[in-house]
Amino acid sequence: MELDFTPVLTYLPTLISGIGVTLAIAVVVGLFSVVGGLLVAVISIYTNKVISWPLRFFIWLFMTTPLLLQLYFLYFGLGEWILIPALVVGVLGLGFHYMAYNADIFIATIKSVTNGQYEASRSLGFGHLRTLYYIIVPQAFIRSVPQIGNNLILMVKDTSVLSAIGVAELVYASQYAISVTFRPFEFFIVIAIIYYIINIFMEFGQSRLERLTAYRR
Repeated sequence: MELDFTPVLTYLPTLISGIGVTLAIAVVVGLFSVVGGLLVAVISIYTNKVISWPLRFFIWLFMTTPLLLQLYFLYFGLGEWILIPALVVGVLGLGFHYMAYNADIFIATIKSVTNGQYEASRSLGFGHLRTLYYIIVPQAFIRSVPQIGNNLILMVKDTSVLSAIGVAELVYASQYAISVTFRPFEFFIVIAIIYYIINIFMEFGQSRLERLTAYRR
């Protein structure tokens, strides 16, 4: 079989559009999952069981079921009653999925901060919320950087799953080009290289952030 990348060049604008959608989704989901995961972790630790148990059930539910099943449930299941655009479902589904994983990480890192620091802060006149905001959460966030960074890298690759519900990200764009050109191997090679390049940049950014925050641990 001879490789012919001419069709890839022809449909390069389509692939570039898919890359743009993939990166946009990754940025929105990344912010949503990190901020949301931190809030879920703090609330589940420092509130009563009436509030914390449903949040812990949310974490357990999204961590123990496949991402694709969650997307199908949101898009096709809830779609029988509520018409939600595929892009919105993709962002919410991927966001909630990684929010659960990030929350589990934040819970562990928050608990790793010693109680003595909390008590010392309160003895200096800091209130409960100020202690969390200035003392506990910053340390927990710094300690979670390696794990959260790995999750974000996995999340970018998992944006490809959104093609199953019709979100026009990179894989979906390539599937359209393949259906016209019948050159799947060439397109899959190019897509793999694109994801590899994105991951290299993300790993570089993660390593740099880890070095910047290492002295604070």
